Amino acid sequence: MVNADVTLHDVVRLLADNEGEARRTLNMVPSENAMSGLAKLPMLLDPAHRYFFNESDHPDRWHFRGGRRVHELETGLAVPLLRELGRAEHVSVRPLSGLNAMTLVLAALGGEPGSTVVTVAAENGGHFATPDVAARLGLGVEFLRGSGPHALDLDHAAELLARVRPSLVYVDQSHCLFPIDVASLVATVRAVSPETLVHVDASHWFGLVLGGAFRNPLDEGADSLGGSTHKTFPGPQKAVVLTRDAAMDRRIRDTQDYLVSSHHFASTIGLGIALLEFRDFGGPAYARAVVENTRRFGRLLHDRGITVAAADRGFSAGHQLWLDTERDGVAPKVAADRLHAAGLRVNFMAGLPGFTGQGVRIGLNEATYQGLAGDDFTELADVFAAAVRDSEPLGGLADRVASLRTRTRVGAPVDSTSSLFENALALCADSLRTTQVAAPSPQGVTS
Repeated sequence: MVNADVTLHDVVRLLADNEGEARRTLNMVPSENAMSGLAKLPMLLDPAHRYFFNESDHPDRWHFRGGRRVHELETGLAVPLLRELGRAEHVSVRPLSGLNAMTLVLAALGGEPGSTVVTVAAENGGHFATPDVAARLGLGVEFLRGSGPHALDLDHAAELLARVRPSLVYVDQSHCLFPIDVASLVATVRAVSPETLVHVDASHWFGLVLGGAFRNPLDEGADSLGGSTHKTFPGPQKAVVLTRDAAMDRRIRDTQDYLVSSHHFASTIGLGIALLEFRDFGGPAYARAVVENTRRFGRLLHDRGITVAAADRGFSAGHQLWLDTERDGVAPKVAADRLHAAGLRVNFMAGLPGFTGQGVRIGLNEATYQGLAGDDFTELADVFAAAVRDSEPLGGLADRVASLRTRTRVGAPVDSTSSLFENALALCADSLRTTQVAAPSPQGVTS
């Protein structure tokens, strides 16, 4: 419950304390990322209050006019950049989150109630929510499986597809060290059930796909691609759906009007800014660095005696690493608590493919975005291993993480003395000044 004595000063103080802590710590949760101050700016301004529905800019469809002045920051910035970087003719920026995009795709492409969809089994990294969401839409669910946690059995897939003739194959790696071979899976689908659609949920891989570090599933033959925009892509917490098929795009659009009301217009503008930064300020280099840093960090932890999954395969092909600290004598929750005290934020969880109990899941995506490189990772590995083992005072380790963040913090992609930067600061200050609560006068008129 909220303490009745809490004031606005208390709220601002808590937010300020959190910001200070965030600048001294390092987030290594693979499903989260940072974004630039410029990309966050629209969320502080008037577009955060507005609906925007008139994507065609038709003069008779401006029923909500609050976003009219800046609507091209969606239609002329975010959407064209997604088409360019995602190599797709059709884009929806309506989904609010990865799970919302999943629901939209299953509703639009999964067929009528009673139809069957096929998705990835949990033991092969499939998302926990997909079967339940599909079932709540009246869809039957079958599972793609494999002999190990990082590959699918295509012979089993062919038998399954021929038997159930699903409306949709929904590829949804959530726990993922290595990407599914989309081209081979699509070839199998086309051979035995050609009417079946293939959608790839690339939430975890999205920044690596847009940056060219991973092959684009649309190039591999998938009918559609989607996912959240805040994991390997350093953008806002929302999601997108891309396709090259006009009929499929129409199905998505016909469905989204009934599943998404406000699509958070300001976040969509923020996505456009993040895409522009990604294209013009090193997105492909960032994507390559994420993969290189992840594999290197896996080796560094392995060399320090931490049990890292998939050591025989180079630990990872993307941004995630899975640590079996239980085998090293430290319960995953205890390891996560120690790491937190040392200024490092990680996941601990059950359900990692190949694990019998809980494991620690980490990502190098935000560390890379924050600017860590080279010997920074050697220092980070030393701190990480010492924290897991509690072999050095955790307060001292936290100081080393804070020092690491100070040395590597990434600035804005423009000169901080430029007029662009100064104008952005002025907008922030003006927004704060104009959002103070005004108490009504005795006559009921605000001053």
